[in-house]
Amino acid sequence: MSETTTVRAPRPGTRRARLDRRAHRAFLPEIQALRMWAVGLVVLFHLWPTGVFRGGFVGVDAFFVISGYLITSHLIREVESTGRIRLGAFYARRARRLLPASLLVLLVSAVLTLVFLPQDTWSGAAAEIVASTGYVQNLWLASKAVTYSASNEAASAVQHYWSLSTEEQFYLVWPSLILLALAVARRRRPSRPVVAIGAVLTVTALASFVFSVAFTASDQAAAYFVTPTRAWEFAAGAILPLVLRRYAPPGPFAVVLRYVGLGMLLLSALLLSQQTPFPGWVALWPVVGTAMIILAGDCEGHDRADRLFSNRVAQWLGDISYSVYLWHWPLIVVLPYVVGGSVQLWHQLAIVALTLVLSHLSKVYVEDATRYVPQVRASTRRTLQATAAAMGVLVLVGAMVLGASAIADWRRDATIAEAAGGPCAGGRAGLHLDRCPDAFTRAPLVSTGPGDVPWKTVDGCTTQHDPYLECGWGARSRTVAIVGDSHAEHYRAAIHDVARRKGWRVIVMIKQACPAVDASLPMFGKKRRDDPDECRTWLRRSTPLLKQQGVDLILTSGFASASPVPGKDSDAAYHRVWDEWTSFADVVALRDVPRTGEQNMPQCLAQHSGDQQACAHPRAEALPTDQLTQAARSTTNPKVRFVDLSDAYCDQRTCYAVAGGIPVYMDQDHVAYSFMQTLAPVIEAKLPS
Repeated sequence: MSETTTVRAPRPGTRRARLDRRAHRAFLPEIQALRMWAVGLVVLFHLWPTGVFRGGFVGVDAFFVISGYLITSHLIREVESTGRIRLGAFYARRARRLLPASLLVLLVSAVLTLVFLPQDTWSGAAAEIVASTGYVQNLWLASKAVTYSASNEAASAVQHYWSLSTEEQFYLVWPSLILLALAVARRRRPSRPVVAIGAVLTVTALASFVFSVAFTASDQAAAYFVTPTRAWEFAAGAILPLVLRRYAPPGPFAVVLRYVGLGMLLLSALLLSQQTPFPGWVALWPVVGTAMIILAGDCEGHDRADRLFSNRVAQWLGDISYSVYLWHWPLIVVLPYVVGGSVQLWHQLAIVALTLVLSHLSKVYVEDATRYVPQVRASTRRTLQATAAAMGVLVLVGAMVLGASAIADWRRDATIAEAAGGPCAGGRAGLHLDRCPDAFTRAPLVSTGPGDVPWKTVDGCTTQHDPYLECGWGARSRTVAIVGDSHAEHYRAAIHDVARRKGWRVIVMIKQACPAVDASLPMFGKKRRDDPDECRTWLRRSTPLLKQQGVDLILTSGFASASPVPGKDSDAAYHRVWDEWTSFADVVALRDVPRTGEQNMPQCLAQHSGDQQACAHPRAEALPTDQLTQAARSTTNPKVRFVDLSDAYCDQRTCYAVAGGIPVYMDQDHVAYSFMQTLAPVIEAKLPS
């Protein structure tokens, strides 16, 4: 993930020259060993995300510091030797170093996606391949991180390219900032350009760190990916060559720095986890630790355990670390589909071995071979032309994957349309086991498709203003509202079908992660909400709108088990809302769908070749009595009707991932649009006239 730099020998004889020599000793074995530690932590974290090194993602932060150190060292030496920076040559070197292996792994990942991964992942993978090719993958993932509809998607084979995108975005700007610093220095202090560079670095680091802390506190999911929250990590590494030109720690103190820094890096990997708000100020631990190791340098021979850094294995792993980072993640993503979902320790060890083999081969025959092609290396223009051509090919590959996804989705829709008219299709089969005995044993006719999201765009629906979506067909003889969180929203598919036939008007009033309940909700799943009253505030704003719009019938449901009402008054909290609604409309409370244990069901079915039993869950576990169900059963309000469709998903003992040949879920807890459509006549029959 970092560029290797050739270091010119400094002018001998001065204290500065001795310091400069000390500073650049770290370019060799110590940096390679540090790369080994960094990539090792990342690989261990990805293989065992809840294991000992559950915070191993900090290895990426270590890479950022290393990269900042190496690249800035090179740029400063170029400034001192030539008085300028050749931007074209700089980017050509980056392209020769990074792109051949990067584009090769993207190409292989595209093939692996089409061969092994389920069809519903293809369109997302195509977008990420194109984003990774253009080094904007981190921005794409940041946009998805703040989109609830994408929060449950399975990881793609190229998701790890976000860090490469972050790095390249920083280096798109950083050389120009150095040039700006030089222009200022020439006017004010022409003899001290490095001081001006140091000032720019310091301001960049401080501004980025403050932004990182603030943005992580307000939107941690997006903050993890965007470059401004990470720029200070590169800048921390970039400051080091400036420091080392004025001060190099003496040997015994360097040993202390080395092992305190290594301890900080490893402890970060041991103590942090995916629940830790990151990066923010917590990232100081791995960043400062990495900087201390670089500052320590070679310890001038005082480290008796120096073999930890200088042994051949460490040097080899450091040398292939970039390729290891590229190759390990696609193998991890594909493995469960190859072995049928049950990943054993020996499978994970096989991934490590295969990663090392592929990394060594790509380092020798791709990275080094293409990097030193004389015709390309001798010409910046040829390098950039070859880069543009290669990136264009990968964009075309991404478009081909997207095209394959569109064709597969068209075929899938045709198959569902053909089967949907039968009495034993989808959810109707489970409700009529007497005439559909194979309701839960029938193999899936299709896989879940990208168009199966409950919140997809539907013809006839227009957004009126912020709180709701309005849909209308025909005479609009009745106004029906769907109110609640995304577990209410996935009933849209069925209600839309009924509304088209009946000429109804439908209002969809949804707030993600907010069931319609008059209570403070401090938690959503395992995450504490920033504002426990956000759902209650939304509900109090929504109810007058429902009345104002002349709603006759309100359907509500919710992921109540993920948003529990604290205390013992949960029944009353739901009853207050329903009693207010029944002053102007009838209310239907729908029981939440069976839980899946946070298992991505399309992924599970793909990994087990559609095996129902492998993805099934005991009914008692999948259908606990949540607070909404309890409140609906206890209400005495005659205008509130409770509808339980559990038999559409479950028999007496088990809840399934496929019913009537159609997959039930589009992720781990939302019902697929195509499956919900099969329940339209069932839901229609249960609505008050």
